[in-house]
Amino acid sequence: MFINFWYPAEESHNISATPLKVQMLGLQFVLWRDEDGNAHCVSNICTHRGGSLGDGKVVDNCVQCPYHGWLFNGDGQCERIPSLGPIDKIPKRSRIDAYPVEERYGLVFVFLGDLPEEERPTIMPIEEYGTDGWRTLTMRYRWKANYVRLVENQSDPSHVEYVHSGMGMGGQNADYKVPKFRIDETQWGAGTMTEFQTPGSPDEEMGKVITRGPSDAGSGFHGISMTWTRINFNENDGMNMYIYACPRDELDLEIFLVNQRNCRLDPELDKNFLSRMGVAVEEDRIVVEKLEPAIPSKDTIGEFIVPADDVLMVYRQRLQEYQERGWRMDLAKMQRNEHRIAYAIPSPARRADPNDWAVTPVPTIGQ
Repeated sequence: MFINFWYPAEESHNISATPLKVQMLGLQFVLWRDEDGNAHCVSNICTHRGGSLGDGKVVDNCVQCPYHGWLFNGDGQCERIPSLGPIDKIPKRSRIDAYPVEERYGLVFVFLGDLPEEERPTIMPIEEYGTDGWRTLTMRYRWKANYVRLVENQSDPSHVEYVHSGMGMGGQNADYKVPKFRIDETQWGAGTMTEFQTPGSPDEEMGKVITRGPSDAGSGFHGISMTWTRINFNENDGMNMYIYACPRDELDLEIFLVNQRNCRLDPELDKNFLSRMGVAVEEDRIVVEKLEPAIPSKDTIGEFIVPADDVLMVYRQRLQEYQERGWRMDLAKMQRNEHRIAYAIPSPARRADPNDWAVTPVPTIGQ
């Protein structure tokens, strides 16, 4: 797993003045809102005796440790140490890591890393979100899978024919092959558009836009665990799907899917699209959760790669580049020290002022 990327922590409507403890990248964090409605995220570990801040409460816009009442603000600064009584200056070493937060598309994104703002990877954009002529549906799923397996599946044009009953032809065409495609790369991702033969839809309403025959569609990735899929049913009607996935752990994946469509906008038809999306997600899950090895090696071994895998090979190359930047967490070392050392992902404040931090930063490999 990698630091220095944005990850979706939770849906916006679930963040309140009550602390919410969430797991991301195998570590615990706490989120809450202050009285102005701003969301905050800090490391869950109190620097005093390792108390769980997410099991405390919010007092004066700060999260209060349930063990000894220490107060931490949204910037990670300790504002009160009750056992010391009133003091003029709180020791700097009492601070905790606090992380940048952005709310988009109904989700709370947290930047888990120490890069300054101008160097950070971006959140995958949804250009049509909130614009006229588009309707939004949001879905949430939990898979027992590694995030790399998800991204590679979503970036794979050849699986559609055999996995997705509503999009592929189930291998009925003996001459089926993936057409040649061009990969379009961006600073933080890559993808492609290709043509598929679709079987149409047995549903009367969906069948008005999804007809049997060729369909222009494509997919790609953005950053570490974000993917996009675009399906053009015809020249005018289409549906875009954006996945923002959060690795709670190596084999615990939370998937937030934002669906955009510019056709059949009647809210009463939402259930048709939700049903179709639910089927497609389940078809993917059944396959992906059974892949071996469940956690792919960071080296390309034990596989035979073909040209249809070119997009996912770009993804693997990007992962190697991020590892060389020192962004890959050393999970083996962390597992050896489990229950013995408390770790925190280093925050931007830690890079700006690297001295006087109590909690150990996560070990990384690559540099």
